[in-house]
Amino acid sequence: MTQSIPLNSKRRHHSHPVALKQQRGLGLIEVLVTVLVLGIGILGVASTQVVSLQMNSQSQSRSQAVLLAEDLLDRIRANSDNPGDYALAEGEAQGADNGACDTSFVPANGTVAANDIAAWENNLACLLPAAERTVAVNNNTVTVTIDWDQNDPAMNPVVVRTQI
Repeated sequence: MTQSIPLNSKRRHHSHPVALKQQRGLGLIEVLVTVLVLGIGILGVASTQVVSLQMNSQSQSRSQAVLLAEDLLDRIRANSDNPGDYALAEGEAQGADNGACDTSFVPANGTVAANDIAAWENNLACLLPAAERTVAVNNNTVTVTIDWDQNDPAMNPVVVRTQI
């Protein structure tokens, strides 16, 4: 004997319904876990951004120091008869305005070497505040060393050496 199923009736699959008491708080825990995971992810991205900005700043300062050292070496090459006049002992760069940057600096009527050093040290004081510099002249070899506060003790000063 076969049974016929009326067309208007729907076949129902009965699954075991979960009682409402067992579901209480499940959505809230899922939301809290999601917020926690997103929070950790956002903190990771933010810390990466901070490190990137610090590295960018250090890179800019290092590039500026190299350009300043090359500038002085070019000045020495232009006045190659007197390279010894450019020797500077280790010390802080002295800008034109009592060690500070002077944006309207004009060299005094000194020797070419004295004017070059004054202009260069003012540029150094303007572009790398509190920088220390050394210019060593040994025969025809000139070494320019520039050090500044890099906020990282592992970073070395910029040293540029050339033969004149």
